[in-house]
Amino acid sequence: MAVLSDLFVVFLILATAFFVASEFAIVAIRRPTVMSLVTSGDKRAKYVARVTENMNDYLAACQLGNTLAALAMGWVGEETMQKFLAPVFEWMPLPESVLGPISIFISFLLITFFNVVLGELAPKTLTIQSTEKVALLIARPLVYWYKITFPLNWLLNHSAAMITKPFSNKNDTDNDRMTPTELKIVFEDSYNQGLLNQQEFKYMKNIFKLADVPANEIMIPRTSVVTIDETATVLDLLKLTAEHTYHIFPVTRQNDKDKIIGTLQVSRVMAGLGENQDILDQSIEPFITDVLEMFEGMVLEELLVKMQEAAEVFVVLTDEYGGTSGIVTLEDVMEIIVGDMEEAKGPKGIRKLAKNHFIMDGSEPLVSVEEVLGIELIGQGVHTLSGWLLLQNYQLESGDVIQESDYRFTILAMNKNSVRQVEVKKQTNL
Repeated sequence: MAVLSDLFVVFLILATAFFVASEFAIVAIRRPTVMSLVTSGDKRAKYVARVTENMNDYLAACQLGNTLAALAMGWVGEETMQKFLAPVFEWMPLPESVLGPISIFISFLLITFFNVVLGELAPKTLTIQSTEKVALLIARPLVYWYKITFPLNWLLNHSAAMITKPFSNKNDTDNDRMTPTELKIVFEDSYNQGLLNQQEFKYMKNIFKLADVPANEIMIPRTSVVTIDETATVLDLLKLTAEHTYHIFPVTRQNDKDKIIGTLQVSRVMAGLGENQDILDQSIEPFITDVLEMFEGMVLEELLVKMQEAAEVFVVLTDEYGGTSGIVTLEDVMEIIVGDMEEAKGPKGIRKLAKNHFIMDGSEPLVSVEEVLGIELIGQGVHTLSGWLLLQNYQLESGDVIQESDYRFTILAMNKNSVRQVEVKKQTNL
């Protein structure tokens, strides 16, 4: 009987360790990890999925097992430990009246020590360090335990649900849902641990910009948009492409950029010309396709969805009065994520002369200028370098200078009421 009692104590410590590990594994493992385990083909993964899909039920099963093991340990643990320590206590020259309480106290401390260290702290640490492995090990036995104790589990779980119902948040139904901020932290942590390389981390981080950047911050402004009129011929288009190597042109009515009636894809015209060279003097009208128009304040995330739905790679942006603000292409949107497609050459409107010395077009988007210079140019309501400069001084003329941070902006050329070209140079003596 003494041997059985000893084995029972060992069993209770192991049972405590099992339920503690199970509880932490259920809570710590993430849903994407579970899905990955299931798709890996491991037969044990289906039990992990079942446990995590019914988390509350299985946590109740863990609590029940832990409580029963603790009660049983209190019943037999102290007495068993006293038997182990009896030879030691016999050597102690103390009266029986003192020896009894001392033996009980020391036995209690030792059984508590073993139970806490071996039954709780060790499995907890192991589970945190190897959540997936522990989850695969405990899932199937936990499912069997839940089935055996189902009536009691059902009663305990529903009783707890009735008590917590008035305080629960009905909208909080998915504990695995992560906010964008939490995802950014996960990506940054993965990058720091070497799980993501620099390029992957950059792409992940830039994706979140789509929800914050309005379309007019990356658009080609109205003044820089090259259009073709609906009365033009195929030959006119060929002459235009000799000057501007774009593959899509907005089509205007009466050469008015506020009256964009469609788009003209150069590839379609070239295909038609390949079939019939006699169309050179014919109108471009048969090749005109519908145009997608969106409000300039729409964020890029929404704009990209609209472009996908319409299967368009070209969007005309309109202002609050219905006039044309500019255009955005799919390439412009994708450059927010992957960076400038001509990164080796730098942004199209920025020419690098030397270190921290540039010639910039006034139409260059403010976000591109900030990225190149590494400074923030605060200008509410403006989205180009020209707009920001005019916000500082509306009466700018060629030769005027504006100082910002360590950079000196010198106006090289004006175009009516806009800045056409700027020299930007860092002042090292500041």
